[in-house]
Amino acid sequence: MPVILRLLPAAMLCSSVLAANPPRGWTSSDGKSKFQGDLVEFSDKEVKIRRSSDFNQFRLPLDRLSKEDQAYIHGLLREKRRDAGLKDGAYAGKITGQFTKGVSKQGLNYQLWGNPKFEATQRFPLVIWLHGSGQSGDDNESQMGGSPRAWTSEGKQGGQPCFMLAPQCPSADIGWKNEVANNLLALIADLADHLPIDDTRIYLTGSSMGGSGTWHLAAKYPQVFAAAVPLCGGGDPKNAEILKTVPFWVFHGDQDDMVPVERSRTMVAAVKAAGGELINYTELAGEGHGITGSVYPREDLHEWMFKQKRTPAPAQTPSE
Repeated sequence: MPVILRLLPAAMLCSSVLAANPPRGWTSSDGKSKFQGDLVEFSDKEVKIRRSSDFNQFRLPLDRLSKEDQAYIHGLLREKRRDAGLKDGAYAGKITGQFTKGVSKQGLNYQLWGNPKFEATQRFPLVIWLHGSGQSGDDNESQMGGSPRAWTSEGKQGGQPCFMLAPQCPSADIGWKNEVANNLLALIADLADHLPIDDTRIYLTGSSMGGSGTWHLAAKYPQVFAAAVPLCGGGDPKNAEILKTVPFWVFHGDQDDMVPVERSRTMVAAVKAAGGELINYTELAGEGHGITGSVYPREDLHEWMFKQKRTPAPAQTPSE
């Protein structure tokens, strides 16, 4: 599922930062007219172009351009929206340097962390933490514990700055599946549309039910996540062919009496049998179910994870 692109509200034309660059080719919506020209101004409704052949400037409704040219303009609009996202965007009020509560458009509770001092024109990774079954509910608080803060401490942010998202699953009976999974992906897409998030560096991790949710979401949306780190979870070995394309680092305690270690062993073996070469597995000798405190502070995990980067999907014209 590609990250969703949304239109800005109708507004004044934006001056193009590309106007001083070499002209690009443009094509009309019917394909009959092609010309070279500089983009001078643009909005979600129209563009102003300086034609290279005679230097005349003219305005065109956006829908008079080809789908490819429209996608190009929508991409520019999205980047301008993301550049402004820390100060003026839909989530600006939640970027405080602390975890801040919110409810998504689909009704999913979450807490979001970001640094208001981030350089807005840069793009930063997003780390998503999926909690276990005991933290499910509607208080928008139980999901926090200590695990998410392992990624947002001053020391970690100093070397590996990132946004952090901690959603709350409303019901352990559903888990990180079905409408909960869909609602979470819609939230991720909306955050990436309105904040300076690096679309190629979205990372997923979770423990217990969240570990199983990490396996499930990575299989359902393999093109979204740059890496996945499931702790003491398990998945469906039938998804191995899909999962082999996603970098994994799997952790499980060999004395886990809640989620048998065989569940991780089985998944790792299935992915490797499918040809997966991007999967790492660490089995913690003598450890039980509660391994987040020993896993998440690991410097080698942080270094490995933040090096992972997925190939960006081609830009698409919005359907809405």
